[in-house]
Amino acid sequence: MKNIQSTKRLPRPPRSKTRQGAALMMALFVMMVCSMIVITILDTQTLQFSALRNTMDYDRARYLAESGIQHSLAFIEQDYDLIGIDKYDIPWTNAPDGNNQYMADLSEGAAGTIIVSAQGRSGNFTRRLEITIKMGG
Repeated sequence: MKNIQSTKRLPRPPRSKTRQGAALMMALFVMMVCSMIVITILDTQTLQFSALRNTMDYDRARYLAESGIQHSLAFIEQDYDLIGIDKYDIPWTNAPDGNNQYMADLSEGAAGTIIVSAQGRSGNFTRRLEITIKMGG
């Protein structure tokens, strides 16, 4: 005689009605918390990058204005008498990188002084420097 095994399953223990879907809810909660942390980190890094870029442009504009001053001083050294001072004005000049500019204006001040006003432009920033030079003794 053949041994026939029963295909009948044993009854499962009854599930608690309050625990249905708890794992799904916990996984969704963990994913939400992780997503919020990642979004916060990315937002903070983007803000820091923008602040750094602004700081670099602000400082670069100052250095470009100083370049305009130095360019003017080179002209003054070449022609100490500055005959026709207006011809020494430096129009907007591109910096070596091509994205930034500087300029300088020379004018006669009181009591034999020369006033050099220079501006530097980088990004959204324009910085202005002005120096007064006393010529002679």
